[in-house]
Amino acid sequence: MWLVTDVERILVTGATGKVGQAFIGRLLASGDERLAGFVVRALCHNRVLEPGPRLEVVTGSIDQRAAVDRAWTA
Repeated sequence: MWLVTDVERILVTGATGKVGQAFIGRLLASGDERLAGFVVRALCHNRVLEPGPRLEVVTGSIDQRAAVDRAWTA
């Protein structure tokens, strides 16, 4: 099922890890106008990122179906 909204989102799991944080930082700092309209939704488990203008944070674990559903549809 695809949810169509005005905002395009990228769900990042492992967002507080080394690779996840690097990916989010580069995407949000990118000067590429094709990425300017994207918002990152970070699924955070043990540690939590600070939300920002283009960074939404959802808590939960990738192994919990309800948390993933909430992260995808919130």
